Amino acid sequence: MTKSVYLTAAEGNAGTRGVVQACLEKLRENYENLGIFRAFTNGPIEDDIAFRELLEAAGRSEDLDIAWGTTRQAYVADENNAMNTVVKRYTDYAHNFDAVLIIGLLDGDPLYPGVLSRTGRAAANLGTSVLPIISGALRSSEQIETIAHLVSNEISEEHAPVSGMIVTDAPKDFPIALPSDMDHHTIISIPDGGPREFDATAVASLKAAMEHGSSVITPLSFTASLIARARSNRKRIVLPESTDDRILTAADELLAREVADITLLGDAEKIHARAAELKLDLSKAQIVSNQDPELLDKYATEFARLREKKGVTYDQAYTTVQDLSYFGTMMVHMGDADGMVSGAINTTANTIVPSFQIIKTKPGADLVSSCFLMLMEDRVYVYGDCAVTTNPTVEQLASIAISSAETAAQFGVDARVAMLSYSTGTSGKGPDVDAVVEATKIVRERNPELAVEGPIQYDAAVDTKVAATKLPDSPVAGKANVFIFPNLNAGNIGYKAVQRSAGAVAVGPVLQGLNKPVNDLSRGALVEDIVNTVAITAIQAQG
Repeated sequence: MTKSVYLTAAEGNAGTRGVVQACLEKLRENYENLGIFRAFTNGPIEDDIAFRELLEAAGRSEDLDIAWGTTRQAYVADENNAMNTVVKRYTDYAHNFDAVLIIGLLDGDPLYPGVLSRTGRAAANLGTSVLPIISGALRSSEQIETIAHLVSNEISEEHAPVSGMIVTDAPKDFPIALPSDMDHHTIISIPDGGPREFDATAVASLKAAMEHGSSVITPLSFTASLIARARSNRKRIVLPESTDDRILTAADELLAREVADITLLGDAEKIHARAAELKLDLSKAQIVSNQDPELLDKYATEFARLREKKGVTYDQAYTTVQDLSYFGTMMVHMGDADGMVSGAINTTANTIVPSFQIIKTKPGADLVSSCFLMLMEDRVYVYGDCAVTTNPTVEQLASIAISSAETAAQFGVDARVAMLSYSTGTSGKGPDVDAVVEATKIVRERNPELAVEGPIQYDAAVDTKVAATKLPDSPVAGKANVFIFPNLNAGNIGYKAVQRSAGAVAVGPVLQGLNKPVNDLSRGALVEDIVNTVAITAIQAQG
């Protein structure tokens, strides 16, 4: 992953330009391939003289059109849309570099109310830490420390880590570190002589801030990480539903951002004609006809072989594989594509039944199940199974737990599994509790290294205070991030309740347990949902 830090003034007249230029010079000593990105400009990028000068100093003048997010005016008008734009443009820019210095507020920029909160939200969404700059001019050490605390707290409240603090014009007696309650912060003290007097300690602190990173995962930072990971090892994903404009629009974005190689099923002439009407560029897409006689013969022969015990003849198979979902699934099965995403038009059954018949389960998986990646405000939860398995047996419930933990790990979540019930520990009794007890036992036997607790109630799984009372010695209680519901009824209700009440973003359902990845879309999917699902499928295909 690209290393980064968000360098910003925390107030006006903090002497930022000299500091940023000095930081650029020092960082280039450590990072040969260093980018510079302006999160918010003050208007048209051509008029942002300060940033143009910094780009020139960094030797990146050619990046002017791509090295910025959006304008401050756009942010004030529509924060959500502006933040989406910043994250998307940063993700596309940053993958070209080993490290990026993100520039926030500079001297001379307008100071809108709430600027530090906005900085915190932007940094959290960009998956980076913040290095604020404050002025020590005409301030005592005590006053500087107070301001540093206030600045740090306001940024941190938005879930962004503060990896250090730069103090310009610092008094000669100013301490190199803040008091113990802020000992996770590094102070870079710049005396009256200015930033050119960076010493070795300050340079090391600057590099530490650049490599500090962030453990916070916001919905935007998570989806950005999906794009980055998919792009790092591109896979070919087949999209069968080329008659849907959302699919074509998503394909255009996926190809432009180099997230995946795309195969569209359908008539090439009609697809290109519609793309032209929508002003989309699908010139890099592979377009395959599901009426191609050579491919139909190839796929029908294999499908008939797979289903011969069910009495399927070649002629029946030939008819079946002309169906777009079956055709796309056969492409994945036979290695002509790495994964498939469908469901914008078709039902879930249309998408996943062919995968059950053709791709089947991978070794060690008892069944195909699903999970949702629940993107909370500052973390990711995994909920399973909320879409496929209606009333799992004890063995199936254990398999769902193990598959969900594997999915969590695949997307960067260190799984701590809660086997949910209306009972915690031995507090309740009944056949439903007994089933969870037995499923938990099976999980532990099959995967002794996996952190799992069950039966456990949801509050004890997520709340440390409740956990301390109900299961004080559990390594999972109060810290769970993978939640296994006892049946589809509970799971579907649970994920939708959290999605609507807590404002969580539900990504999925992600199918798990298949030999090769196939994923289903909601028929109400937005273009961004399709893009994210393709990225997820590509990551699954990476193994």
